[in-house]
Amino acid sequence: MPNKRDFFNYVVDKISSYNKFVVILISTLISTLLSIPLVYIFVLLFSDTYTLIYFYLSVILPLLLTPLMVYFILMLVKNLKFVKEHLESEIHKNKKKDIMLFEQARFALMGEMMANISHQWKQPLNTISLAVVAARTSNYQEDELDRYFDIMEDSTNYLATTVDDFLSFFDKRTSLELRELDELIREIKSIITTHIDNKKITLDIKMDESIKGVMIVSSITQVILNLLNNARDAFENLQLENKKITLNLKSNEKGLYIECLDNANGIQEKIKHKIFDPYFTTKHKKKGTGIGLFMSKEIIQKVFDGDIFLKSSNKEGTDFHIFVPYSSNCIKRS
Repeated sequence: MPNKRDFFNYVVDKISSYNKFVVILISTLISTLLSIPLVYIFVLLFSDTYTLIYFYLSVILPLLLTPLMVYFILMLVKNLKFVKEHLESEIHKNKKKDIMLFEQARFALMGEMMANISHQWKQPLNTISLAVVAARTSNYQEDELDRYFDIMEDSTNYLATTVDDFLSFFDKRTSLELRELDELIREIKSIITTHIDNKKITLDIKMDESIKGVMIVSSITQVILNLLNNARDAFENLQLENKKITLNLKSNEKGLYIECLDNANGIQEKIKHKIFDPYFTTKHKKKGTGIGLFMSKEIIQKVFDGDIFLKSSNKEGTDFHIFVPYSSNCIKRS
């Protein structure tokens, strides 16, 4: 059954398709023909004598008023159609803009993750290289060779795992696939931990028991990674002894709650209201695109019908909060 909006669009398009002079002529004839018996019945109901004056009025008034009224209605419909087409055009442009921004954000995040993986791979690649050298310089004793091969196999499996985790983030086919939340967090930790550790930052991920059974679409990873990357970059050029990023996850009967906080210098008061604006960034142009937080907000609001906000930001750090209500994109299995 068509909704009211579709019915309205159908009526507007149908009326606009007819010649306005034909519509005026037909409407005038119909209103005149209907007016005569209606006036006659109306007069009889009020116990008045039906005279010629009533007849003339029932003919002349429709002939005078109907063309004018129908003309104004047709002009109104024409203007409504113009406004409707203009709105549809703007909506289409905005959708294309959102898609472009989303893709740009994905590529920017992909660059961040590739940098993370390059750090991740250095250690296992060095381990494989040393194991190869050790195997070559050994006396080819079976026990020693098996040990070196095991080291190489473990390192190779680790490299393959990080690649699989990386691909799962950016596979469009899985971006709206429901997955276990704790599994997504494991993948996030797998990709980003080494890069954060290399900057001497402690990443503390706290997952409450209540999140067990929570399944959510994979696009939430883009939001969490954006927050973690921003928190990591906030420590740039800061001389702190205890650099720390904390990610808290818990749920209740209403939905999922995510908190990301750091103990860096925070965000200046005068720019707090701009942080979710597109292309606004406090980073150097080579490091920031200004679309990470904007797209995070778009994903939380449009995909999850949730909310993301800056709870506090001062000289002791920044605290972001996310609420994702239960829906078809976020469920909790009993």
